[in-house]
Amino acid sequence: MAKEITLNDLLQELAERRKLDFRGYKQTTLERRFRRRMFQLDVGDYASYAEYIRSHPDEVNQLLNTLLINVTEFLRDPPAWEIVRHEILPSLLKQIKPGHSFRAWSAGCASGEEAYSIAMLLAEHFGSRIQDYDVKIYATDIDEEALNSARRGEYSLDQLRRLRPEWRAKYFHGKETFRITREIRRLVIFGRSNLAQDAPISHVNLLVCRNVLIYFDSPLQNHILARFHYALEPDGVLFLGKSESQLTNSSQFRRLNARWRIFQRITSAQMSDDQRHSRPELGDAPAGRSLPDESEAARRQQRELLETLSAGVFLLGPDDTIAQHNTSALSLFALPPTNLVGKRLQDTDLITRIPELLPQLEATRVNNDVLRFPARIKVGPEEKVLEVSIRPLVNERGQRGGTLIHVDDQTVQEKLQMTVEELESTGEELQSANEELETTNEELQSTNEELETTNEELQSTNEELETTNEELQSLNEELETTNQELEERTKELDQVNNVYLQTLEKIRLPVMLVNHERHIEFWNSRALRLFGFKSKPPMDLTIDQLPLSQELKTTLIRRHGIVLLKEQPIVARAQSLGTGLNSVADIHFSFIPREDKSRNVLIMFEPVDGRPSGKATKSRKKRK
Repeated sequence: MAKEITLNDLLQELAERRKLDFRGYKQTTLERRFRRRMFQLDVGDYASYAEYIRSHPDEVNQLLNTLLINVTEFLRDPPAWEIVRHEILPSLLKQIKPGHSFRAWSAGCASGEEAYSIAMLLAEHFGSRIQDYDVKIYATDIDEEALNSARRGEYSLDQLRRLRPEWRAKYFHGKETFRITREIRRLVIFGRSNLAQDAPISHVNLLVCRNVLIYFDSPLQNHILARFHYALEPDGVLFLGKSESQLTNSSQFRRLNARWRIFQRITSAQMSDDQRHSRPELGDAPAGRSLPDESEAARRQQRELLETLSAGVFLLGPDDTIAQHNTSALSLFALPPTNLVGKRLQDTDLITRIPELLPQLEATRVNNDVLRFPARIKVGPEEKVLEVSIRPLVNERGQRGGTLIHVDDQTVQEKLQMTVEELESTGEELQSANEELETTNEELQSTNEELETTNEELQSTNEELETTNEELQSLNEELETTNQELEERTKELDQVNNVYLQTLEKIRLPVMLVNHERHIEFWNSRALRLFGFKSKPPMDLTIDQLPLSQELKTTLIRRHGIVLLKEQPIVARAQSLGTGLNSVADIHFSFIPREDKSRNVLIMFEPVDGRPSGKATKSRKKRK
């Protein structure tokens, strides 16, 4: 009994032994395609299928054809290609001068329609001047069978349905099967390449890879996108399928058209420093004096400034006594509206609201560093998220004259962040579902094409059967006609035979018809009576079985052979028959050819003595 294995075990074996690595493909897609192939082979589990692959090496090619869904067409999604033609290509080609090169890459080209679409757009852009430029379009795929089809460049009328009639007439020739023209074919270079493993083509201006990444999981997608980034020239353009990632968080590409997934390579990292909100720092108080000793006007200005801030502010003196605070600070900490000026921080409810505030404050005394930490406090049924900043106030002599505590409410921002994350997660799930639907759609399209091909083959077979049936019917009619002719001919032969037999029967002498094998085929009644038979013997006799003497039998046999050889008549004179009456007779041997190419001898016995007189005697004399 085969050892139980999973799909991952089978993928591992295929990668190690067959160099066929599908481990980065989406698990659901792989499982569905594997199950389809196993159903075709009537194989129930992966272990049995693995054993089947080991005993049938050619099965790897059949599996590859099942896993790779080569669904493509010329100018798929025409609005997207119109944007490429009228916006993307002119931007890429405006700096290209005669003699310069332009390189495009169609990754996952399948049967070549996508690569030839790029070639036709370039031919339309350059016109007759395309010969002045070094244009190369590289088309790669992992499926060698699809590449061979692409190299031939032969397509049916249905495959060209999206092309304009004038382009079809301009770039293809043929009637039932259309072939790409030599001028377009020479622009495209086909080759086998595995996007996940093989080195990418470099210095590419335009990279087209449509509906290929949807079959890979996220790590492999990111790996391939990094390869694409390396392959593209600065400001090169990446054209993906409509169901693939929008690269919203990518630092390597920027979006040119989000709907049709057209991106441009970012040539340099764009770094930006975080925006820092500068706040006016309070000046250091002179030695021996505290902040309340400032003038009343300055205190009023500071108080108005603090009250306008939505963030909470506490200004502490050197001994952590609260020198100033605003109303927002009390509200954020869910403290009752009261005046905390003159109280030490340790004696207020701030410590009970945020227990970590005092340790963090002590930590700033070591190197006078600015510290920021999050805090959560319960306000009724809700919870607030606060960002607390502790900034030491240091004078010009490096002495700490106080501390500024800045409290910012991050509850709304955190909720927004959570909402954004949820939306992003939902977006990713929708994107994944969309990719899965697109994969299923392409599988259904592929299955539909296979069914259409099968239907055409069955229709063709039916037409051949109908033609064969008509030919058989015609042949049957000919046979019936021939049969009728044969029946008429048989009737004619029967009539001739009857006349022939009646003629022989009318002869007044004993007559026998002997074939080349000495068998007696016919006796007339006189011959039967001559040899003592009342009727025709029940079995065929030969001449050497007649009731005659051995000498006469020998004579009959010898003369029979001479007649057949020379085809001339012979007469054996006065032979003794030994039968009593009419015992002596002249035996006449005549050669009788037949239409069926058989050769017979007619033997007639004419009595010599004891014969009737009269007319018989006269006839004999006349014959002499």
